[in-house]
Amino acid sequence: MSSEPYSGPSAAHMLATRTFASSVTSQHNTPNAILDDAELAFLKDFSADPSRKDSLLSARGMADAVGDRPGAKAAEKGSLTGVVVARCGTAESALGEGDVEMLRGWFEGGGAGV
Repeated sequence: MSSEPYSGPSAAHMLATRTFASSVTSQHNTPNAILDDAELAFLKDFSADPSRKDSLLSARGMADAVGDRPGAKAAEKGSLTGVVVARCGTAESALGEGDVEMLRGWFEGGGAGV
């Protein structure tokens, strides 16, 4: 990530408009990169096997308590990827149709270098 000021889309905008995945891939290796290496590795793990969502969140201390809004614990920890993963499959999903598959292909093709 760059030391230049970030001027890309806000997290709230990406979540609301389901542009997280396309923003991550299009802004990677630019001054407006969305995620650091740790968040990219988390996203790579999730996109490789979304059925592991709960175990991936738990391993990172981001499992929500019963009744909490999905992604609440991840938001507390400052993890945008955690929020996206926690909300996947819910009415608040930040991933559009085909985004997980697109991300998986991007990672498998070496797009992120993680």
